[in-house]
Amino acid sequence: MPHPLPPPRHDMADGHDFVKYEALGNDYLVIPPAAGQVAPTPENIRLICDRHYGPGADGVLYGPLPEEHGFGLRTFNSDGTECEKSGNGLRIFGRYLRDHGWTGEPEFTVRTLAGPVTVQLVDPAPGPDAPNAASLGGGHPGDGAPVRVSMGQASLDSELIGATGPRREMLRETLPAAAREWTATCVFLGNPHCVLPLDGTEVTEELARRLGPELAGHARFPGRINVQLMEVRAADRIRIEAYERGAGYTLASGSSACAAAVAAHALGLTGPEVTVEMPGGHLAVGISDAGEVTLTGPVRPVVAGRWAPAFRGRLAS
Repeated sequence: MPHPLPPPRHDMADGHDFVKYEALGNDYLVIPPAAGQVAPTPENIRLICDRHYGPGADGVLYGPLPEEHGFGLRTFNSDGTECEKSGNGLRIFGRYLRDHGWTGEPEFTVRTLAGPVTVQLVDPAPGPDAPNAASLGGGHPGDGAPVRVSMGQASLDSELIGATGPRREMLRETLPAAAREWTATCVFLGNPHCVLPLDGTEVTEELARRLGPELAGHARFPGRINVQLMEVRAADRIRIEAYERGAGYTLASGSSACAAAVAAHALGLTGPEVTVEMPGGHLAVGISDAGEVTLTGPVRPVVAGRWAPAFRGRLAS
């Protein structure tokens, strides 16, 4: 049975309805259910994430929700769909829980649709911008301090990935799209990913925006799939451009970084410790002998706010 959540240690009477964080430019709004009034319907999520008519974000983190152990989290893409988990979203949520006093522990569990995840605050001490970050309601904002999450065990199993055809390991899979055949390695990390190793000149935002939608909705993946274009730069460094099935082109994606690192390692192109370069910045990915994946990188608070009455009137309860 889920246990009621303990009250946060910090005073939440300031009435914040949401807090925005960014992780390498991948931004999420954290909406605590305790604030009330806003249901996570597809219509509400789309309006909230709209960068012209709402606060704007790549997605919404709805939590904390009561769990027997740790904290529950629901993660939504900007198009209103719910996703299994997000690497950057989990790191943001972990920082939020610490900043806003839901936990004082440096390590704790967050339960997602894909199962439990361990979150570790690598450096919980306040950072150089602590006075500004503290105004968001947290006593330990640690602006830019790294947060590590365990992303679970990676798999190349086509059944887990949700691909059509016989069950197989999706290593060097041929995919026809955009009048060309592409060689992909597909990875399941609680959500599905399609990684295309390419020459560095092809790993561009333009190609990610053009090819991403076609591969994300490819007939081989009825449930849709996330797409990464990958350049291997060294045995411990890769570069990617990512297109997410529910958010589109993004400056950074934690789960995409992990999937690309797993694919590069499975192809024998890199070792188990990899720095992943993205337009928004760098993330560190580690892969254990058993295939367990960890993701480490910075998280920064952006703004906390309340719904304006007129905007709140447009949100379905």
